[in-house]
Amino acid sequence: MLPESWCGVVGGIEVAVKGKSLVLLAGAVVVLGAFIWFFERHQPASDEARIEEGRVFGGLEEDAVIGVDITNRHGVFSLRRSQRGWRLTEPIEAEADQGAVDAALRALVQLKRDRTLGPDEVESSAYGLDHPEATVILTLSSGRTQTLTIGNSTALDSKRAVTTDMKTVILTSGTFFASVDKGLDDWRSREVVDVTLNQLAAITVRTGNGTIEAVHLGDTWLLRSPVNDRADVDHLQNLISGLNGLRVEAFTEESTDIAAMGLVGPETTVLLVPADGAPGLALEFGMTREFGASTQVACRSSGTDIFWVNNRAVNALGKAAIRWRDPKVLAFDTWDVTALSLSEGSTSIDISREDGLWRFGDGTEAVSAEVMARLSALAGLKAVDFDLMDLGTPEMGRVALSLDGDDTAIIVSFFEPLADGGNILVTVSGRDTVMSVAPDGIQSIVGDHQALR
Repeated sequence: MLPESWCGVVGGIEVAVKGKSLVLLAGAVVVLGAFIWFFERHQPASDEARIEEGRVFGGLEEDAVIGVDITNRHGVFSLRRSQRGWRLTEPIEAEADQGAVDAALRALVQLKRDRTLGPDEVESSAYGLDHPEATVILTLSSGRTQTLTIGNSTALDSKRAVTTDMKTVILTSGTFFASVDKGLDDWRSREVVDVTLNQLAAITVRTGNGTIEAVHLGDTWLLRSPVNDRADVDHLQNLISGLNGLRVEAFTEESTDIAAMGLVGPETTVLLVPADGAPGLALEFGMTREFGASTQVACRSSGTDIFWVNNRAVNALGKAAIRWRDPKVLAFDTWDVTALSLSEGSTSIDISREDGLWRFGDGTEAVSAEVMARLSALAGLKAVDFDLMDLGTPEMGRVALSLDGDDTAIIVSFFEPLADGGNILVTVSGRDTVMSVAPDGIQSIVGDHQALR
């Protein structure tokens, strides 16, 4: 047993030893952690890195490729990326099939190495790489290029031999080859038009019946030819949707006789003018032909590309100008109305909206549901005919509307028909035409003022 005076010394030694051990242990943890960090920083950090290592083009990203040059049994094709997408530059200048180019590029970037054979293991000529079936050159945004030489397929076409340096032979899945083994027609876009109505400043259609022109001003489409009037936005939207749906059914040879296709003095011409100042698109449509179960129309785009398209959308271009006119007597949003005046014979009534409530001039509240019902009926009123003669029949009623943000009131005037039950004539301030509307419901718009109280 130790003397009592030694116990404190021994206890201190034990504490010192334990403290020193903890310091050494902590130091070892720090060193180990630093080693792991340094080691892992220089190793594949994830499954993604290992996947990239197994790819023929390593970590190449699709977005880094700005050019694709393909030589195959069909010819030589050059494709270049622009702000609007991929464009074919050789052997002709034309819009490229975006889906075809994207699919080929994706297949190339994701191409995996199934097996790699060094120059000491095999001769590249043994796999046809000295006379390749196709060659692909990828141009990167950095200016560098990467080349893939594609040789023969193996038994059962399950594998393809490729090389990126003409030294090592890489065996890959052969399924990618179909994406690059395409001819000119497969690289060309079959899309004729790709635009929305809001992207356009003007639309012009010329046919044997004359010229129809619509222009986009602010939020409104207006007809400028053959009459000045509001355009029917729904009709314009359907027209553009039809043009967007056009697809090239068959391309033509450069030596095609355009006169024989009816493209000298074409039957129909469409001009689409973009609002952003970009070059417009001119489409000329000529003769038709029966091809299989469909009818095709000859088409020339912007004076260069000539092809055949289905005639479904083209038929709509020949519709009469009246189809282009807005059938709504007055196009407005009922919630934009801030005040209205209703007149019938010698009586009239004025109503305005204040803090969300409709009130008469003396401040009393009007029946809001009745006011909104009349406004909705007026907004839904459609013309039966346009450009009629003013017959001078008595006025049967009038509506004056004030719209939010517009200091000028819009006047809608209704006139008695020539015969009982006949259509009612109507004029709208700012719209230079006399229209007719069905008589049903007009009285419910301008008459029975008492129902508003």
